[in-house]
Amino acid sequence: MASEDRGCCDKCAKGFIMMINIVIILIGGAILGAGIYWQLSPTGFYKEVFNHDIFNIPIVSIVVGSLLLLVGLCGFLGACCEVLFLLKVYMGFLILIMLVEIVLAVGCVAMKSKVETYAEEKTKEMIGYYGDETKDEADIIEDTIDAIQENFDCCGLYGPNDWPNWNPTRYNVSGIRTVPDSCCKEGKDSKCAGTPTSDTIFTAGCKASMINFVESNLLYVGIAAGVIVLLQISILIMASKFRTTIEDESYETF
Repeated sequence: MASEDRGCCDKCAKGFIMMINIVIILIGGAILGAGIYWQLSPTGFYKEVFNHDIFNIPIVSIVVGSLLLLVGLCGFLGACCEVLFLLKVYMGFLILIMLVEIVLAVGCVAMKSKVETYAEEKTKEMIGYYGDETKDEADIIEDTIDAIQENFDCCGLYGPNDWPNWNPTRYNVSGIRTVPDSCCKEGKDSKCAGTPTSDTIFTAGCKASMINFVESNLLYVGIAAGVIVLLQISILIMASKFRTTIEDESYETF
């Protein structure tokens, strides 16, 4: 059977595999580029703040981005050029990725307390670096914390007192305890942070606010996870079907 005589399903499978892998290639390239940028960054903010044993954000980004690029290229070239070897490698990668996702999910549940403690310690460091030009590369920390506090209506990790306690140089000057303007209920422009009161600033900690947000949206998180799993299974089935079609065609030529 010639390629032009294939049915609609085979043609759709080929097109879908190529399209989805173009997206994977773009995502992988973006993550790889970001990882290289962070690794070569002169002040090394990400390496300093997020480095923990083997979990180093720039290195992890480079590895993940490279793997995604490799997977995407195998899938795209395997479907576009109809190379059986690349399609088989691509299917192997898909199965491996699904197994890794299962391991990570189990690991996150099993190590929940350790991950939470690590995140809290790094948040304390980030609060201490807030506004410090020698530590905060391009205002990344400041912008990130401001965005979190403004979007989750919170202030500090556990509450407003975190700021003068963990960043006394900036927010506990001469015994006057203040907070960043992003803690203000009326927004940064209200400039209430110099004389904060419970009526003018958010009193809830960002940890509690973010946990409440996640818990209230667990249904959507579950739906998103289900869609991702179904998409991966669909791609695997399509790749397998397309591989079988190519194999059958190669047999018919003999």
